[in-house]
Amino acid sequence: MDNIAKQEFHLRDLETKSVTLFPSRAQIVREIKDLQLTPGLNEITIVGLTPTLDEDSIKVEGTGSATISDISVDLVANLELFEDHYPSEEDDSDSLSDFDAEDKPDFGYDGKLEALEDQVTLLNDEQARAREKIASADRRLKILDSYGNSLDKKRNVVIEQGLDTYREEREKVFLDHQEGTLELRRIQKELKDVEKERIKVARLEGKEKKKWAKGVAKRSAAHTKLAERREAKRRDKKREKERIKKERATFWPKFHYTATITLDASAYTPVSSRRSSVASEADLQLLKEKDQAAGAETGESSSSSAKCDLLITYVTSSAFWAPSYDLQLSTINNTANLSFEAKLTNTTSETWRNAKIILSTSQTTFAGLEDALPTLVPWHVKLGNRTSGVFASDILHSREERKEQVDWEIQRHKHERVQKPRAELFGLWENEAGGALAAQQAQNVGYVKNRINMAQQAQLAAVEIDARNALQPDAYRNKGPVLEAYSKNISASIPPPPALARAGSVMKSKKKRGSSSFTPTAYGATASARRGGPGGWVGGGGGGGGDSSGGEEEEADGAGDGDGDDKTMLEDSPELDFQDSAMEETGLTTTYDLPGQRTLAPRSRASKQRIARINFSNVVFNHTVVAKYKPVAYLKAKLRNASKLTLLRGPAGLTVDGSFMGRTRLPRCSAGESFVLSLGIDPAIRVVYPKPEVRRSTSGLFSKEDSSIYTRTVTITNTKATAGKVATLYVLDQVPISEDERLRVDILSPRGLVSGGSAVASGVPGREGSENKDWGKATALLRKGNEISWEVNLKAGKSVKLTLDYEIAAPAGEHVIQC
Repeated sequence: MDNIAKQEFHLRDLETKSVTLFPSRAQIVREIKDLQLTPGLNEITIVGLTPTLDEDSIKVEGTGSATISDISVDLVANLELFEDHYPSEEDDSDSLSDFDAEDKPDFGYDGKLEALEDQVTLLNDEQARAREKIASADRRLKILDSYGNSLDKKRNVVIEQGLDTYREEREKVFLDHQEGTLELRRIQKELKDVEKERIKVARLEGKEKKKWAKGVAKRSAAHTKLAERREAKRRDKKREKERIKKERATFWPKFHYTATITLDASAYTPVSSRRSSVASEADLQLLKEKDQAAGAETGESSSSSAKCDLLITYVTSSAFWAPSYDLQLSTINNTANLSFEAKLTNTTSETWRNAKIILSTSQTTFAGLEDALPTLVPWHVKLGNRTSGVFASDILHSREERKEQVDWEIQRHKHERVQKPRAELFGLWENEAGGALAAQQAQNVGYVKNRINMAQQAQLAAVEIDARNALQPDAYRNKGPVLEAYSKNISASIPPPPALARAGSVMKSKKKRGSSSFTPTAYGATASARRGGPGGWVGGGGGGGGDSSGGEEEEADGAGDGDGDDKTMLEDSPELDFQDSAMEETGLTTTYDLPGQRTLAPRSRASKQRIARINFSNVVFNHTVVAKYKPVAYLKAKLRNASKLTLLRGPAGLTVDGSFMGRTRLPRCSAGESFVLSLGIDPAIRVVYPKPEVRRSTSGLFSKEDSSIYTRTVTITNTKATAGKVATLYVLDQVPISEDERLRVDILSPRGLVSGGSAVASGVPGREGSENKDWGKATALLRKGNEISWEVNLKAGKSVKLTLDYEIAAPAGEHVIQC
């Protein structure tokens, strides 16, 4: 085994050739081109297959100079780390720094204020000198006065000389005082002017400062608002990143399948490589000559290496498609436009890039291939004891019939209900960074397989119980405890793995689960006559799950029909057109090839693709009135599918005359057939249904009967203003049915109504006036169960009154009650 050449491919690196989506699963075809092989055995390992695939559906085929000797598939732990493929992005450092207010600018007033303040200081100094000069003069005058008062006390003093001296000195003092006063007055005036100028300049500077401060506050508020917006944007981006991470983690596999393909390139093989097939020597010789010629053209030696192309096909139940519609109706033109869309769902762990997408109506979940044709078993009956409690209904079904019906229901629904639990297969481990985690994952694979096997067995048991309850409710009711005990017994029989027993804190207990076990099986090589090549076909495959043939054409009833996010858009002119899909019918199956190549990534919500657009003409609109229960008119539309498409059952957005009405569900409709849609209450049709009137009948006055006549009327008005538009209405009412031969019920009006008879004319104008006489026409018909049905053709703006009279006659003294 040491000389085996080994190559490993991850599934994400392989080309997706095609994806065929069915209503409940999908078939994927992957391709490996120009695979280099060395002489001898080659082991090709493909890792990363989604854990939701059906391991029995994997098959390999291709072309080249080799044969497939063995294929094995196994579930293994995913040793890749989520953070390696989706690294955490650093937060964007676009947050603003703190607002830094700029320095106070020079407003041009600082120099003026300084000069004025210096001038004020100088004037204050001069004012002080002037005041000092005045104070000195005052003081000298006081001294001089004191000197004059002392002259009379001195002796030998000549008075004339003293007076002259006093006059001279006083005159000097006066001049100094007057000079100081004038100087002080001048200085004060100048100081006042300078102070006024300084106040003016300071006020102007204050205005400029206030204006600057307001601008600073405004810029600071804008900065704060911008910072808040950026912070909110950063939080939104962070939440979006967390959402994307959570979305990706939802489809991150804890385990995946690995397919190992062993190719033998040691010798040339015949066109057919199936073990049971036989090829002649002429075929082998011709194959050698072709291969040698190809090697001569390329200049390569065919003995040194070989090439082949491989196709890997497998089926998964976690991808499907469902129909969705957008129906626009026009009651004016009696036309409709239907947009047929497909909702594509992929909840696997794989991304199918640039693949050809094919939609098929084949129901591959159940084709009945493994179910044998039933054979009727003789049904023997006998008389039972009178006390055995056996009733006639007990022999409606034989025991074999009940058993076959239960088996049939189980067979139909087990593929729909029995799925691999996603919680065991997808998500993140609690700690992905530990080095021992990979080893623990590998040890837990077997435990996880058992857990998935147990879950699937429990689901099968639930399907069986539901089937029995549906078909035999009396014999198989309230079996919930049985299923619970069954699940507990299975759980108890599975011992925990050693790794979990020793290190249970490594991963959450709710995540200690996985996938079903699978024994590697050697697949024989297969051949195909549909394609040719230098080395013919090589291939191997599993069970029949990989093929989509043989299934009935079923409507898409499964998941993915959600109505919450669907919107109906009104068409504008000119409208943006879509490229329709190519349709092909093969027996009971219809396929739609979407144009171009598409990429389907795993998503929790379905994506929409346009399939086709269908136009309906001659749409029949009519109204149904059951005024006895509700005095309203229900509008219905009957459409005929004149296209070649089969419309599958699915949700539809409904628009009537440009107004979105809501969502409804389209029934299945084959090509050439018709279907009816209820459009709700039409407010344009007004219905009045007064209380019934009753009066005593004159025919019973001289008889031994009590007779009464009951009158019910319904008035219907067509308030639509469209000239010439006639509304078709079906009005329903009823009269009692007698269950006693002594109780007689006769219909008096409309006259001539008999059960099974022809329709009679009925109805009178609902309004007075000659202009209301031409309201239309109405006919009445008596149906089974004493139901009266009027067919009314009511013109626009007109009204009609329909009257129902019936007589009830009962024996005198008896009263009538409902059964």
